[in-house]
Amino acid sequence: MDIHDLAFTLYTQLVAHRHDASLDMDARVALGREAYRYAEAFITAKDQYIREQPVPGGDQGY
Repeated sequence: MDIHDLAFTLYTQLVAHRHDASLDMDARVALGREAYRYAEAFITAKDQYIREQPVPGGDQGY
């Protein structure tokens, strides 16, 4: 899943949780930016987590 798919999923969830269905364009743009910030933070955290994991088979006994 790339950042655009993740951001779109987050955006649709943010819009769905709004109780006032009549969002103006500025509110939709703000929600889109918020979704991209969340997606970027998630991908950064996931990448950092993966990098911190030990490499299997790394102890070769050299």
